[in-house]
Amino acid sequence: MTRPPTYISSLSLTLALITLLLALTTPTHAAPTEPWYEKYHQRRVTVPQSYYEGLALRRQVHLNPDAVRDVRCVDTSATILLHDEHAASLAICSSIAGRRHASHCQTLLPQTTEGRVGSAVFRLEALDEGQQQPMEGISRRRINVSKEAWMGCVAAAREQCPQGGLEGRCVGVATGGGDVWFSLGGV
Repeated sequence: MTRPPTYISSLSLTLALITLLLALTTPTHAAPTEPWYEKYHQRRVTVPQSYYEGLALRRQVHLNPDAVRDVRCVDTSATILLHDEHAASLAICSSIAGRRHASHCQTLLPQTTEGRVGSAVFRLEALDEGQQQPMEGISRRRINVSKEAWMGCVAAAREQCPQGGLEGRCVGVATGGGDVWFSLGGV
């Protein structure tokens, strides 16, 4: 009996191994469970310009803890969206957002004002001398706060109460150097 040459048996063994390797590594043509780009696709969220303006102001504001007094955390479980807080802080005095328009409350000089956007509401009221919190009646002082001073007060208060609602006094931002009581709450 003659034996086949060894190179033929080793060749057939090599071909069998290559075929097996290709069969195991070849991708299947079944449809994937999700498109390849889905794991890289992030949902786009558009926010108004006031959000970026609020972030830029907070970055630029020097944190002065003496800008506020009597800060009290009111409702730490309240869910207030950061965007809504920024936008509401700029919505006081009929909007102090923007560069060219009212960047001060001085054009209106209100006794009280409110900024309400989405889940956040800021309420401000000028305090008379010696007054700790707002009371019924008419105050002789008026709110005369600049955008930078107001953002400094909000940033200093947020340093003490990082989440939820808060209230306190913003020092020296009313007419005659008086204080302004403010509160941030959820809607």
